[in-house]
Amino acid sequence: MSQPSPIGPFPAATPKPAVAASAVARQTQLEYLRSFQYIFENPNWIMNLVWSFLCQLAGGVIPVLPALVFMGYQFEVVEGLHLERGKRYPDFDINRFMDYLTRGIWPFLVTLIVGVVLAPFLVGIGLTVLFGSLALGASGGEDFAALGFMIGLLLTMAVMMVLGALASILATPLIIRAGLSQDFAAAFDFGWAKDFMAKMWLETLLSMLFLFFSAFALALVTCGAGWIVIAPMIPFVSSHFYYQLYSIYLSRGGKPVPLKPRVPAAQPGYAPPPQY
Repeated sequence: MSQPSPIGPFPAATPKPAVAASAVARQTQLEYLRSFQYIFENPNWIMNLVWSFLCQLAGGVIPVLPALVFMGYQFEVVEGLHLERGKRYPDFDINRFMDYLTRGIWPFLVTLIVGVVLAPFLVGIGLTVLFGSLALGASGGEDFAALGFMIGLLLTMAVMMVLGALASILATPLIIRAGLSQDFAAAFDFGWAKDFMAKMWLETLLSMLFLFFSAFALALVTCGAGWIVIAPMIPFVSSHFYYQLYSIYLSRGGKPVPLKPRVPAAQPGYAPPPQY
């Protein structure tokens, strides 16, 4: 008669509980300099920037395609930072060209549609301000015509900047949702976008202003020559701000975006078991 094992039966394996999205996102405020610093924490940061530069260079010859590819990679970075809690972003892998391309299509289309819808309103308001100022200057006689033109030009520029910022605030949640979900229809969840804007409009605006003025200041300090280095960094800075905005949104009780399941890569030397 066999004796029972002294160590007793092995307990059944208990599956690990899924990590809640709110637990992953602990960031509560923007970290501006972090959007630049994190780039250099990846051991392969030089090659990642080189690929960014090459995609931008190719964009001057091949329309749209390089932008789609790198936009897809940008959201690989956003998702990677989200899953790794901001520790490290994935490297650009040319072997995943088609993966990047297909992922980049959705945020690109969302950006295009939002631009097409809002462009007539933006242009119409800008022209109204410009011609209204010109008419006001002309009504004052020749002495005020030149002054009216200058005022109209400055007002138009100011109004277009404000409207452009508002358009970006409106587009940001749609772009983030399209890039993370990898689904065109899911991007236009206007209830989610409204909730995101209500919680994150100020941070969205501040991140855009920081990105614009920091890039402008660096280019100005280097007399434009530094743009060769700065330009490849801009997509990475933008990606990190997308990650930060999404993380802060989740920390404020926002609803997470369902991520597309990842297919694990096959291990070297692995062969699937035979089917009977």
